[in-house]
Amino acid sequence: MDATHLNEEEQNSPLADRVYGEVLSQIISGVLEVGAKLPSENDYCRMFSVSRPIVRVALSRLCADGIVERKRGSGTYIKRRPSRRLSDFASPGDLAVLLQCIEYRIEVEGIAAGLAAERRSERQLEDIRAAFDRLSTEAVSDFITPASDLAFHKAIAAATGNLFFIDTLNMLHEPVVRLLNVSLGLTRTSNPQRIQQVCEEHTEIFEAIQAGDPVLASAAMRMHLARSRRRITDHTQDS
Repeated sequence: MDATHLNEEEQNSPLADRVYGEVLSQIISGVLEVGAKLPSENDYCRMFSVSRPIVRVALSRLCADGIVERKRGSGTYIKRRPSRRLSDFASPGDLAVLLQCIEYRIEVEGIAAGLAAERRSERQLEDIRAAFDRLSTEAVSDFITPASDLAFHKAIAAATGNLFFIDTLNMLHEPVVRLLNVSLGLTRTSNPQRIQQVCEEHTEIFEAIQAGDPVLASAAMRMHLARSRRRITDHTQDS
């Protein structure tokens, strides 16, 4: 049984966030090592005094984030460990919510980038270019700010001509800023090549929109956000 078969209350339960955070904390700290098998669902039920459906939601999210993997007939195993520096920027419990936010953004902003490539006016392209130039200038000094990153994404949303995309990013402003503080914080304190990769990803998005290629723009946006999630959840991305 996976999370898709659970009711809405179970899927959105703060108890699932707590279990997610506790298990993630054990993985980050090294108490549970990469390749190790997790305790059973029943063990976690007893450990956290929660129902089995709640445990399943938490484990399903960890699977979706690429941190653990399920092996049929064997159990759940740790696939990768996030950076230990992650705790400098967010608590494991908070990260559960932020990674759900980025999962949502992959889908919504992927569509938005494609529409922006199809519909953008020259004025809107200049707005995207201005936001991109600001972000690129900051990248030279190895310090991309959440404000510049978000401005780039909002300019793309505006270029769709659809108010719902703009309203969605405005609605998500607070969790997106928190998410950017985590991802950019890790980037700034990692290998310098990492910030260069982030800049290259934004370049690919901008150039696809400039070229009017909706397929490439959508793919570039999805890839950028998926890589952002990977940079948060995989400590090997630090090097």
